[in-house]
Amino acid sequence: MREIVITACLVCSLFGFTCEELFKKFHTPDPKTKTMKQLKRWAKAHLKNNPYKEDILECLIENAADNPNQETTAAE
Repeated sequence: MREIVITACLVCSLFGFTCEELFKKFHTPDPKTKTMKQLKRWAKAHLKNNPYKEDILECLIENAADNPNQETTAAE
């Protein structure tokens, strides 16, 4: 049982992508220059059957220019 858990953890870590890797792999727009609404529209149009759609969209919104959790905004 312990070997199965260790193997599962290794597999998860091997397939875990960072946001930057996802951006490069799927040629996403620069999220720092787009609003959250623009990024959602882009994801809907370009990532229809992508298995990483939710992860990519989460990364894009996390880095969006109008995200209130960011230090800078699009207007600055």
